[in-house]
Amino acid sequence: MEFGILKVNLGALHKGAMMKLIINDKKIDVRKGETVLEVCRREGIYIPTLCYQENLTPYGGCRLCIVEVEGNPKPMTACTLPVQDGMVVKTDTPLLKELRRFTLQLILSEHPYSCLICNKKQDCANYMECIEKEPITFGCKYCPANGNCELQKLVEEFGIEEIPFPFRYRNIPVEDYDPFFERDYNLCILCGRCVRACAELRQAYAIDFHHRGPKTLVGTPFNLSHLDTSCQFCGACVDACPTGAMRERYSKYLGRCEKEVKTHCMLCSMGCELVAEVNGNGIIRTRPDKEPLCARGRFGIAPLVNHPKRITTPLVKKDGNLIEISWDEAIDIARNILKEHQDKTGVIFSTDLTLEAITALNTFAEIMGVEEFGTEINLTGSFDEVCLDRQDKKIALFVLNVDLIEDFSVFLLNLKKFLNENPLVIVIDSIQTKIAESADLWLRPEFNKEWEVLNLILSSDKLTDFAGIKKQEFIEVRRLLKNREVCVLYNPNNIKEFKCSNELKCFPLVSSLNHPFLSKANILKARDVLNNSAIECLYLIGATIPKTKKYKKVIVQDCFLPDFDFDLFLPSATFIEVDGSFIDIKGKEKRLKKVFEPRGNSRPDEWIIKSIVERMDLERFKSGDSSIGVKSEVEKIEGEDKSADYPFYLIVRENGFRFRNKRLSDLLKGFERIHKDRYLWINPEDARKLKIEEGKKVKIVAKDFEAEINPFITERVPAGYVFAYCDTENGLIESKRVRIECR
Repeated sequence: MEFGILKVNLGALHKGAMMKLIINDKKIDVRKGETVLEVCRREGIYIPTLCYQENLTPYGGCRLCIVEVEGNPKPMTACTLPVQDGMVVKTDTPLLKELRRFTLQLILSEHPYSCLICNKKQDCANYMECIEKEPITFGCKYCPANGNCELQKLVEEFGIEEIPFPFRYRNIPVEDYDPFFERDYNLCILCGRCVRACAELRQAYAIDFHHRGPKTLVGTPFNLSHLDTSCQFCGACVDACPTGAMRERYSKYLGRCEKEVKTHCMLCSMGCELVAEVNGNGIIRTRPDKEPLCARGRFGIAPLVNHPKRITTPLVKKDGNLIEISWDEAIDIARNILKEHQDKTGVIFSTDLTLEAITALNTFAEIMGVEEFGTEINLTGSFDEVCLDRQDKKIALFVLNVDLIEDFSVFLLNLKKFLNENPLVIVIDSIQTKIAESADLWLRPEFNKEWEVLNLILSSDKLTDFAGIKKQEFIEVRRLLKNREVCVLYNPNNIKEFKCSNELKCFPLVSSLNHPFLSKANILKARDVLNNSAIECLYLIGATIPKTKKYKKVIVQDCFLPDFDFDLFLPSATFIEVDGSFIDIKGKEKRLKKVFEPRGNSRPDEWIIKSIVERMDLERFKSGDSSIGVKSEVEKIEGEDKSADYPFYLIVRENGFRFRNKRLSDLLKGFERIHKDRYLWINPEDARKLKIEEGKKVKIVAKDFEAEINPFITERVPAGYVFAYCDTENGLIESKRVRIECR
């Protein structure tokens, strides 16, 4: 079984002994350890449930799955009842039907049920005169779960037309202050599926049951905002909810799903499988297929595709104004610009393009003879799969300069799932990340000393205080490592120098797609292209450049307008709107399936590039080496200039929360709240000395750039350092010494 870039050998799993039992007079062979409900579902025998979910621990709370077992005086819950040899079970007797009906009526007495039992509900769409049809929690027609609510299906199945118990409305205010989803506990039936999903599927434990008896509610510790808990905003609780108590904010009024299409997510290198729900208005939402999604895949795709600022028509700049043009005109203008500056053209592309688009770019480079061909990321690291034996030694994971919880939560979950037990996690990082907060041990060395600290731990050298780590901490780590196999997870974009020995299992984790494929190609870094003063024209495909850079001509091919000057804009389709493929982090090819046609007049990247190529003068084709670009032979690393002019060290890291040339936080407010990538992080002590206040911009000054940015005051950054996510437009590209000036 595989996960991330690792491959796990599960070995032979223990098989339970075979037994026989009888369900509804049918003899069935079963395995020891199965439950009656599991056997019934496998055999196609229907038993109603509300609290049961296949991938969660059985709870037995709703009592709808009760069955009669010969020899037992009372009905038993099938979801928690293990099979026994010779057991005789009845699932559909008159007594069980009556008890289930009674139980469901009790559940509905604390849930707004007017629409559920209304004799006009079939005609409700034609006339909405009842007060229950107001947009509050009393009416099914205004509930986001309408049509998907499991209560609706059970009420219909049981034929319930009245509730003989007084209705108790809890009158709980809707919790709508967190990103992405709302919680209306007036609709909650206390099935516990959300609680178990959070704990078992995500290991986040952000919510649990509060209070007892009729006051029981689901909530966070001390009623904190989800932003202040361990919530990962993955949506597992929303997907688990059988009613409308947990509901996605973006899609709640976009209508009901008419079609489902399976495809893959391209917002990070994991390439997770997902299901896109579509109706006549376009994409409504995305949800997990088999494996879980992160916040980007669950809540980011639909609002990006439907975003009101998305450009879907070609634009050309004339006299300072943007003019809409046809594709025929746009391709002609692109051809003329590229021909005019053929020998002085540079191309920078996003790694998040499909393989088909990258192949078309290769052809373009051959025809144009382009040598200045680069991408925005650092194409380093070995991506060979390494096999870990699940039944071998216990695992110790060293995590260097990468936040597994924020950027690679799905990878971490799969890793823990397939190992015999949770691995020992030791974080070596100068920044206080979410994985550092939950790790077994966190070592906080001086920046750029991470590899040296790791090598000292794994060596037999005499221990001493080093790089801000105390000798006693090194001793404790070596003690914990006894009889454990060591693996290292790191982001090569976040470490200037890394030296991994052949004996050590090192796994590079990068957010960008197609990395294993492109790392074997001969491609420049974007900054090498930008530093070439001979370049007069830039063709940018899903990429961005510093605002300070000026060129005679700039062609932008993307989904959203950039913040820098350009001459021609070619609107791209999103990955939801194309057929194609890409390479995920483990080097596997993933297929994209077109969910619906591209919005407006946008086109797939591959189509745009091929259209330009077809109009180029084919006589200019240059034969010979068809490799793309030439890599820099020497990586220059800025020295440690600790002069008073630049007293701070700026730490820059890869931003995994991007969509082509844009930060997700620039497009979707929810991501700005969970991922502070629009800010300069600074220690409170340094902020106090410089009299920095949040909400007032500061200026970052280095030898080669200046940028203004809002500060974020936090102890997650050590004193003497400032931290920012990579932001090419503002010049925040690599770690270096800087000074901070208040405006």
